[in-house]
Amino acid sequence: MVEIDLYYMKCFSEEEMSADKVRTKDPIGGFMTVRSRVAPPTKEECAKLFEEMKNGSEDARNELIERHLRLVASLALKFKNSKMPVEDLMAEGILGLIIAIDKFDHTRGLKLGTYAAWWIRQRIQRYISKLQGAVSVPHDVFQEKRREKAIETQLQANLGREPTEKEINENIGNERNLANRVKMAPVCSTSIDKTINDSELTLADLLVYKDDETSSYRDSGSLPDDINVAVDFLDVREKKVISMRFGLGNHLPMKLEEIALKMKVSAERIRQIEARSVRKLRAIILRNGKLDFRKLDQFVNLGICGKNSMSPLELTLALRAAA
Repeated sequence: MVEIDLYYMKCFSEEEMSADKVRTKDPIGGFMTVRSRVAPPTKEECAKLFEEMKNGSEDARNELIERHLRLVASLALKFKNSKMPVEDLMAEGILGLIIAIDKFDHTRGLKLGTYAAWWIRQRIQRYISKLQGAVSVPHDVFQEKRREKAIETQLQANLGREPTEKEINENIGNERNLANRVKMAPVCSTSIDKTINDSELTLADLLVYKDDETSSYRDSGSLPDDINVAVDFLDVREKKVISMRFGLGNHLPMKLEEIALKMKVSAERIRQIEARSVRKLRAIILRNGKLDFRKLDQFVNLGICGKNSMSPLELTLALRAAA
C-alpha cells in the first residue's frame, strides 16, 4: 500500500493534486492521471514500452500501469456490491496489475490487458474474501461458497422450489474435496452485545454458562493447564509433534515439513503421528460430541497417564469403567 501511495505521489502533477480536492467524492477519479485517460497501448506500443523497461526505464513501466488503470476501474466496479470501499478495490486491483506487468512476456504476442485482467480480478477477490466478513475465510472456500450460492439459485429457478441439500451437493461435486469446509464457512455474523428484541437482554447473557463447577484435579485451573494434562497422556514422540504442530509451550506453530526436518523423518510420518495423537486426545476429551476437559478428572484418577500402548478405544473403555 505504501508503494502505491508513493507511486501516485510521483505521478500526480501539482495541478492534478489541486484538482483532486474537487473530485474527492469520486473514488475512481482520485486514481486517474493524464496518461490514464489515453487509450490502452497497442501490441506494438506495448512491445516498445517493455523493451524500454528492460533497459531500466521507470517511466515506461509507469506508462504501462497508468494506461491500464481504466481496465482496473472497470473490473473493480464489478465488485462494488461487496460492501468494500471502491478505493480499496482499486488499490488491490492496481497491485494485481503491477504483478501482471512484472510477469508478462510480450514476446508471445499476447495482449497485456487480457493477461492482466485475471491477476486484477484474483487480487480483488482475495481481498474481499479476507476482509468482507468478521471472520477471515480462505480464498478457495470463499470462491466455492459463491459457486454453491449460484448453483442453489439456478436450481431454485429450474425446480420452482427450494432445492434440497442432496440436490445441491450432487450439482457441486466433490472434485476439490471442499464440501465440509464450505459448510463450516460462516455465512453472517452478529454482535454478542446486540439486544434481543426490545428487551435489555443481550446475546452474551444467553451464552454465559452458569452451571456449578465440579471438583477438579486442580484448585485454580485454566485452559493451558487442561491442555497440558491432556497432552501428558501421549507418548514422548506424539507429545513433541503435537507441541510443535500447534505451538504449545515455548514452540511456535510449525509446518509438517519443518517438523519432519527437525525429527529427521518424512512429512507423511509426522502427519500419521499427528492424526493418531489427535484421535487419542479426542477420545479422552470429547463427551457427547463436545469438548469437555472435566473428563480429564476421571482419567487422572485412573493413573493411566504415560501408558503409551493404549489405543483410543482402550482409553474410551477405561473412561466407561471409571464412570
